[in-house]
Amino acid sequence: MRKNLSDTMKSIYNESGLQMDSFRHFCPEHIGMLIFIAVAITAGLLFMRNLSKQKVSIAVILLSIAALAGEVVQDVLLIREGGDIIGFLPLHLCNLGLFVNLIAVLSRGKIQSFFAEISLVLIMPGSVAALIFPDWTYRPFWSYLPLLCFFTHSLTVFISLVFLFRGKIYVTFRHFWYSYLFLLITVPPIYLFNSRTGQNYMFLSYPPSDTPLKWLLSLTGEKFYLLGLLALITAILIIEYTVHEVAHLAAIKLSR
Repeated sequence: MRKNLSDTMKSIYNESGLQMDSFRHFCPEHIGMLIFIAVAITAGLLFMRNLSKQKVSIAVILLSIAALAGEVVQDVLLIREGGDIIGFLPLHLCNLGLFVNLIAVLSRGKIQSFFAEISLVLIMPGSVAALIFPDWTYRPFWSYLPLLCFFTHSLTVFISLVFLFRGKIYVTFRHFWYSYLFLLITVPPIYLFNSRTGQNYMFLSYPPSDTPLKWLLSLTGEKFYLLGLLALITAILIIEYTVHEVAHLAAIKLSR
């Protein structure tokens, strides 16, 4: 999901004298954007299907760079408005996904397989959740922040699916530990950074409003919020890996 802008940038946006014109989840503009993104991703995947492996690799590299560039431009603009750079570091899951995708496309063998699978089973669900429940709703829908956020998150989803459909990933329960290893490496230092700076990267401290994570907090309470996050991630991974295993078995039966 996107950075914790709601607490810092809302006040800056109000104090700057700019018009405060928020939008709601699933308003007509939001629904229209989701439909457009779904159509664009589908069309992009169909287009990629007809390209050679080399051209696909080049395209994914360029798209990964474009997503990273969009993130940089977005943060520069926010900082120019008065935001503190410490609040715009690439430490959210989707932000880390920008680098995961680059590593996946630039590497080979087991390293590529590992990062491509992380991109698909861990980064992509977070990006999809951010598109469905964006926390950048306090800005006008057609302003730069929502548009750049929709752009970068959509590219993250698209690149993950390219890895899948171009055969860069073989999702199997034998790889179930991949995501836990990635989280074990990334979450503790980010949690420590949050506690020292008062930030909320990866939403480890509290959930954004009007999202499933907010509902999760209401079930677990603050004391067990992190355990609830872990349980939610585990449930999502189980569903994803089960779907892929069933799809593999179905494909084997159809090929006989």
